Amino acid sequence: MTTPDPQATPFQPEEAAEAPAFPQASTPGYDEATATPGSTTYGTAYDAQQGYGVPGPDTNEQAAYAAGQQAYGQPAYGQPAYGQPFAAGAPKQWIVAVLLAFFLGTLGIHNFYLGYTTKGIIQLVLTITVIGIFVSGPWALIDFIMLIMRSGSYATDAQGQPLQ
Repeated sequence: MTTPDPQATPFQPEEAAEAPAFPQASTPGYDEATATPGSTTYGTAYDAQQGYGVPGPDTNEQAAYAAGQQAYGQPAYGQPAYGQPFAAGAPKQWIVAVLLAFFLGTLGIHNFYLGYTTKGIIQLVLTITVIGIFVSGPWALIDFIMLIMRSGSYATDAQGQPLQ
């Protein structure tokens, strides 16, 4: 037996590296929805083809996915940062706060409406007690005047949104 002369017919890797054909009937089942990133069920022949321009899984995107980064422009799931409101509601109405302070000011209802629950509870407890009514009345009058003038903390609600 004679061996071919390598200089007469040089070896070309581009010609010899044909992709093996996998018929559909012999391909193992692969569910992309439940697959782990980076794992293939096609074996080493599929993985070895990546260097020859044959489409395969992109290792950069898989590494980004494994590192917890966003891939394919999908929004990241996250919790709101500490101290930030979960969902901003509609801004509070100034006129409603003024009317509540005028009619129910001694009970502190306007403070509950604006989100100042501690102030509201203190005013409510003071109003219930006999001696506290003498403190709660002037306090409600001062709150009413500050709301009309929109001064101090009564220019915004407890979340910092300006009154409408």
